[in-house]
Amino acid sequence: MTKNEILGSGDDSFKAVMLSKKGKKILEQIISQVLGKTVEIIEFINTELGKTQKVEKAKRVDVIVKMDGIIANVEVNTNDYNYVKFFRNFAYLVNLFNRYSVTEDENNEKIYDLKTEIIQINLNFGKVNTKETILINEFGNAKGMKIDTLKSYDIFMDNFEKFCYDNNEVEKYRYILMLNKTEEELASFYPEDEIIKEYGEALMKYSEKGFIYPYTHDEEQKMIHNTEKKLAYDEGVEQTKIEMIKNFYKIGTPIEDIAKASNLSIDKVKEIVDDKA
Repeated sequence: MTKNEILGSGDDSFKAVMLSKKGKKILEQIISQVLGKTVEIIEFINTELGKTQKVEKAKRVDVIVKMDGIIANVEVNTNDYNYVKFFRNFAYLVNLFNRYSVTEDENNEKIYDLKTEIIQINLNFGKVNTKETILINEFGNAKGMKIDTLKSYDIFMDNFEKFCYDNNEVEKYRYILMLNKTEEELASFYPEDEIIKEYGEALMKYSEKGFIYPYTHDEEQKMIHNTEKKLAYDEGVEQTKIEMIKNFYKIGTPIEDIAKASNLSIDKVKEIVDDKA
């Protein structure tokens, strides 16, 4: 197996490993080493980005995760990393930023989210036309005004590996470096490290059984559609219940009786009948 055949550096294998049962713990360690701080993944997010045109095909990125105050897209780029791929990944980042840059305040009014960081981590394997190890890309204008919550990290894996070995930083960044190892190399690379063991086992499972993301694109779309239908149904039922409570209150039904009939607390019924919306 050559370096170009490293299982961990392929799109499919990376997604398969990170979306496996042990992937959350593995990915947490990788992201922690890139950002230089401990992170905990709260949830994995649907990797299909929105369309900007009706005829446009759906865009699917590698991995998107939500952490405390951070939404991160992790991308694997193989063979080379040129301007076109940088441009494409930036389009992914902007799309993600557009999805999560608006939130609601305590009054349910839409506002721009100036706190949640939207980041992209690009793991670039293969030869690149740069001597850089990690580039942190920030976005703003020539006047010094930048968007503090938007950032991308380009890790040039071959350069990064050489830097770590030349500067005795291998142990510190071992979870990033393990991505640049073959299965055979992983067996002797910090063999007692549990994270690296689990990563190696997940790679082996992928290579032996062709483990992939548990749902096909069509299955995932059906799940999304079914969930959206259920949410719409639940919201409709809830609205009907609210209207019924208000109507009973209007005709003089005691709040205690309404609460008992609707299986809600008295305080909740009062909140509903006091709502003028």
